[in-house]
Amino acid sequence: MLTRLLQQKILMHVFFFTLFLIIPTLAFVRKPGEPLFPLSHVFLQDTVANCVLLGFFYLNYYILIPRYFLHRKYFLYLCWVILFLGIALTLPHLIGRSFMDQVPDGPFERGGPDGDFPHHGPGQAPSLFHSVILEFRRHVSLFFSAVFFSFLLKTREHVSLLKEEKLETELTSLKSQINPHFLFNTLNTIYALSVKKDDRASEAIINLAGLMRYVIKDANDYKIHLQLEIDYINNYIELQKARLGNTTAVGFACVGEPGNKKITPLILITFIENAFKYGVNPDVEKCIIEIGLHITDTGIRLDTLNKKVPSIAHENSTGIGMKNTTERLKHLYPGKHNLQIVDGEETYSVTLILDLT
Repeated sequence: MLTRLLQQKILMHVFFFTLFLIIPTLAFVRKPGEPLFPLSHVFLQDTVANCVLLGFFYLNYYILIPRYFLHRKYFLYLCWVILFLGIALTLPHLIGRSFMDQVPDGPFERGGPDGDFPHHGPGQAPSLFHSVILEFRRHVSLFFSAVFFSFLLKTREHVSLLKEEKLETELTSLKSQINPHFLFNTLNTIYALSVKKDDRASEAIINLAGLMRYVIKDANDYKIHLQLEIDYINNYIELQKARLGNTTAVGFACVGEPGNKKITPLILITFIENAFKYGVNPDVEKCIIEIGLHITDTGIRLDTLNKKVPSIAHENSTGIGMKNTTERLKHLYPGKHNLQIVDGEETYSVTLILDLT
């Protein structure tokens, strides 16, 4: 079953294909009462020329640009363009002339009420040379218009594809970036709890298993059920709470029902990781982190707040993680997200509202 995006793309191509062929017919000058499709060699010539140009547009868009130009085979690409320019200039003329005897021209042709070919003066015969020059110029301009627009569309598509690949690479990188330091400390925490025969050790193992399963299995799709993302966030926070113990006051609340809502995987976790990264320091008292998820009828709201503390992470920070996530939001949720970051003197807070409809 065709997706809505593919259906829209096909309908758009059919619309412009039809428009490209109909406009010359509607613009063709004819006598009162003359049929919409006059049988003349000039009309046939124009129709063939438009079909050739349209064919070249799609050939250039789907084959020549991807196969030759984008692979820097400029000479071969130029040869193909010159070849089809020659075809566009000669084929319509040859076909039109071959039917000249069978399809006679009427007194009304393209260009005006006196015919296609302009006169030099009253009573003078039309200039054949001048008409050929005009026809040549018209076909060349249309040909390079086809080249330009096919380049424009293909370049836009290529840039969009590069952005998709960049986002996919970032997602893959994000999935592999379960902070080794965090993982090492979590395993140490689980070990310490197991030595003490603390019941929280089994819970920590379950949370860690859920976190790993999500990254390895669930986060591979373009969009996933919101509940899976919430479970991942909950597992991450519970592991952090087990690791930090009483050194940090961590508050987490999730309000609302996810229902059938879907979300891009790992789009929220960066802001939560950021709160733990820059809001925790065992040597500082009163470390505070507050995280809230509020699910609405149309989407979700994430609020994070952490008390700013002196941290080695601040000194080594590059800001790349936040920057990449911001770019992902702009690309994946254009016009459907609102991100507010407040960097105060004592606290750092983030509010993200996502429209998931």
